[in-house]
Amino acid sequence: MKIWFDADNGPHALIMKPLAEHLTGQGHDVCFTARDRTSTCQLLDLFGLTYTVVGREYKSGMSGKVAGTLGRAWQLYRTMKSWRPDVSFGHSSRALPIASWMMGVPTLTMYDYEWINSSLFNLFCSRIVLPKVIGLSRVEEAGINPDKVHFYNGLKEELYVAGRELSSGDLRELGLKPEKVKILLRPPATTAHYHNPESEKLLDRLLSILLPREDVQIVVIPRTPDQLALFPGDRGAEIIVPQRVFDGPGMIAACDMVISGGGTMVREAAVLGVPAYSFFRGRTGNVDKWLEDEGRLVLLRSPDEVEEKLQVVQESGKNAYPLNGNIVAEIAQQILDTAD
Repeated sequence: MKIWFDADNGPHALIMKPLAEHLTGQGHDVCFTARDRTSTCQLLDLFGLTYTVVGREYKSGMSGKVAGTLGRAWQLYRTMKSWRPDVSFGHSSRALPIASWMMGVPTLTMYDYEWINSSLFNLFCSRIVLPKVIGLSRVEEAGINPDKVHFYNGLKEELYVAGRELSSGDLRELGLKPEKVKILLRPPATTAHYHNPESEKLLDRLLSILLPREDVQIVVIPRTPDQLALFPGDRGAEIIVPQRVFDGPGMIAACDMVISGGGTMVREAAVLGVPAYSFFRGRTGNVDKWLEDEGRLVLLRSPDEVEEKLQVVQESGKNAYPLNGNIVAEIAQQILDTAD
């Protein structure tokens, strides 16, 4: 079977690598396309995956995103039609379902935040694969077509964390110091349609606590270059900005805590047992709520909660989430079933 993977964002490389390896091990052919943004291509290179670049950053604003999505869908169609895939897989890639529909190829999308706009996926996808903790009632509340939903056990981060050793050897160039509290910090996605400006106020409060501390190293993973201006290097805390792409889970495992304006990185920390704080102020998804209820993620909802809940201490021992070792085979089978 010929299986097409489309990596539209950096974390997609992590998600797709074990699936592609599993499927090629079963004798299937795989092909990757990638959108050149947010370190997507650099991560694919890091993992030794071959791909064709199709599309780059879209222009800002809703009209720019719509035009970019439609334009990239057409580019994907022209790039992949001669390969004639049997099925396509994306993780919330919006151009892929349109291109697949144009080619008559069944497509599966996977995502874990139910409050994104699901209209394209409802219309063009054969399957929408979600973590079971989201639940059917939330699926219906969020406007996702329940007839297309298939649940899986566990969290998507387990796809690439389960069964692998996390080495911090290549992180030496970052200069992480054992005597310091090492904090991985990811600012909010200010250009996302679900962004709430309240998260920027929470980040200001967090930085007012962290920046004056001389016992702290802050590893900043900016989403946009302008966010670096938020982290002056003359306030006490040592600011570290990686100059190349690193394997995210390995970097998280080398830190004492992770603070993020939402997204994959904070959930990776929760799964790995590293203290995780989210100041995402969009509508809370069921995955984050479940992790909070399990005591694996601290949700910061107000400046007062930053003061009350933030504990800036060295991590004293990881309490890793019990991983689903069958998750790769489970999702791979979902992909194959979509083609039938």
